[in-house]
Amino acid sequence: MKNYWTWALLGLCSTAVAKPNTQAVRAMQRLFPGMGYENMAFEAATPKERQVQRRAPVSQQAGRSRFLNNATQKFVVDGKKIPDVDFDIGPSFAGQLPISDKPNERDHLYFWFFPTDNQEQQDSKEIVIWLNGGPGCSSLLGLLQENGPFLWNEGTEKPVSNPWSWHKLANVVWVEQPVTVGFSQGEATITNEDQLGEQFLGFWKNFVDAFCMRGFKVYVAAESYGGFYGPYISSHMVDKKNKDYYDIQGLIVYDGVFFDDMIQSNAVAQGTLEQLSTIMPIDDVARRGIYSLSESCGFNAWNDKYLVYPPSGPMPNAPPGTKDLGNGTRVPVGECNNVHYYVTSNMTVINPCFNIYNLLDHCPQLSNVIPVDEESGPEPYFNRPDVKKAINAPAQVNWTACVNGVFKTPNGFDLSIPSGVKALPHVIDATQNVIIAQGAVDFIIPLNGVLLGIQNMTWGGKLGFQNAPSDPLYVPSYGMVFDDEDQPDYYAKSLPAGWGVQGTTHTERGLTLAVMSLSGHMGPSSEPAAAFRQLEKLLGRVKSLSDTTPFTLPQLRNISQPAEPLGNGTVKIPCTKRGCP
Repeated sequence: MKNYWTWALLGLCSTAVAKPNTQAVRAMQRLFPGMGYENMAFEAATPKERQVQRRAPVSQQAGRSRFLNNATQKFVVDGKKIPDVDFDIGPSFAGQLPISDKPNERDHLYFWFFPTDNQEQQDSKEIVIWLNGGPGCSSLLGLLQENGPFLWNEGTEKPVSNPWSWHKLANVVWVEQPVTVGFSQGEATITNEDQLGEQFLGFWKNFVDAFCMRGFKVYVAAESYGGFYGPYISSHMVDKKNKDYYDIQGLIVYDGVFFDDMIQSNAVAQGTLEQLSTIMPIDDVARRGIYSLSESCGFNAWNDKYLVYPPSGPMPNAPPGTKDLGNGTRVPVGECNNVHYYVTSNMTVINPCFNIYNLLDHCPQLSNVIPVDEESGPEPYFNRPDVKKAINAPAQVNWTACVNGVFKTPNGFDLSIPSGVKALPHVIDATQNVIIAQGAVDFIIPLNGVLLGIQNMTWGGKLGFQNAPSDPLYVPSYGMVFDDEDQPDYYAKSLPAGWGVQGTTHTERGLTLAVMSLSGHMGPSSEPAAAFRQLEKLLGRVKSLSDTTPFTLPQLRNISQPAEPLGNGTVKIPCTKRGCP
């Protein structure tokens, strides 16, 4: 059952003065429709007690590519002519393909495909699909600011080559979907994820045929609302039983929406506030008000009973703070749908640049070539005519980072049940290779909500994880040294990332949890080396995320690593209170 919440901002509201940043509010409006953020008019609310990277020419590059043929010639992108990029990004292909084999099909999905530049993998038969979430957000966001061959991150002057680009490990394609997202043209007609999955598989068959990829192993990677997209698309691939086109071998989702809205937000908001009290320093008066509301809604007792290892049993169908109307819908009780909102509102009082995607962010807000406010900000990079021409995008399309209305329902909501009920377990059991990656400092999708959902999910014949996650999530050294004039360059010196124990991991029955201690909502952006390692795990190139073997890239294989043991992971699980032991 999917919940459609309506918030009444009454009772614990007061006249607090701060204004939540636009990014945070729009994120909640899109990810959890109906949860009340659409009603807040960007006003804060608080509890009562508060008053106040040179390659050969592109023709030679493409000529070397096994993917260049009569069908794909029109998709060739000149890697030396990407606007504002002062280096060659290498061979790639971009354009649109229809979602079916109908001769008059009008609905298309846009893609940007990068063959791997790993010389040892030139003949490999595997491909990774990357999907951003939303619903309705472009996967070019991930390409440009997370795991693509070139990055133009917030607050930076120009694009840089990405040493952690996923195409250094495998062939990767970034796909804008469903229809109407980004450059993907057509008419929105779907109402649920099953229809979305069928449309995507239609596109995928055309992509496989065009690029001669029959028999390739397929790996799906998604983020955020990709917690719906990834499992449903992967589940449909499993059900097709067609290894020529849909040989799905694994799935990874970053900070995904898999479970009941209430469980992934309000039920864990107060516990997250306590768990991360040093970076969420709300004053005691407001904290007491939030605690009291969470307690009265039954959230605290729910966490105490169900966020345990092994699971205490299946959770009731109706989560606390809700009332079942008996007609397939539930509504919130009182202000129980407001706990997450109150935390967000109070955090914005003490940090006007509070970022619901990453709790470590602070003022000033950084410039972005993909502006949050597209009305008053600069023109989005991908909407520029020169960029569209360079990447074979339709000139007439007004590209925006996210669009509304991808689901053709009266209220615009996805009618699907959460993927954690059936689709996700189905993919785990079929592939024995699913990774749920989560940022510990993400508040739009708090860690504890994901943990609660896992403990209520059945796969491999059992409910939840039987043991509490505690293994170290290890990211190999890549030769990084402190900058010094006498020291040589090292891999990724232009874009260094953390290494060593970077969080906590755990695996049972084909499901791996990877919690990154310094990551927000966009894992490959926050901790790119950790995400790179997770892709190695997904592709089967390392056995465990606790392994101290080096990165598998040829140039990094001989980098020395620490001897085991590493001790425990750095994110305590479970933890819903201050100073967890």
